[in-house]
Amino acid sequence: MGAARPAAADRLESDRVFELMYVDSWPRLCRYAWVLVRHQEDAEDVAAETVRRAYSAWRDGRGPAGDPLPWLFVIARRIVIDRNRRPLKGLLSLSGPGGDVADDARGPDPFGRVEAAVWFGQLRACMSARQHEALVLRFLFDLDDKQIGRVMGLSPAGVRSTVSRGVAALRKRPEVLER
Repeated sequence: MGAARPAAADRLESDRVFELMYVDSWPRLCRYAWVLVRHQEDAEDVAAETVRRAYSAWRDGRGPAGDPLPWLFVIARRIVIDRNRRPLKGLLSLSGPGGDVADDARGPDPFGRVEAAVWFGQLRACMSARQHEALVLRFLFDLDDKQIGRVMGLSPAGVRSTVSRGVAALRKRPEVLER
């Protein structure tokens, strides 16, 4: 019976560490989910499901090796891909605007920097979805090539190439860059 206490104490400490990670990551996770689905309620659902799955993995000892943000982004991205594969394509709109991020009277906006996210959404019109996602991860979330590669399933060289092609597409349409 005495051995159960240290295990319970370890689990409690582990839960506290996860809670700190959750509090720190939640706003960025919501913004990334919004970039993927372009609808606030769907983004909140994706972010909540991401945290649920991450916590389950965390409790099973399958947490991130380093920075937790790319790990959470991978989980969120997989959730969106899985939902998009469902027969009900309207559940999450990955290809179009889907909806706007509106001011919400329910409380503080977890999305922050919404204006920048909306502007990045407008850039989607002049590049592929893959290039758009790479640019968002690089310039909106400040991830490096290795972290972006983990999220998108690319090598660091593939990330650099994708970002470079996205920037080249923007250079062809300078009017999009003007706010």
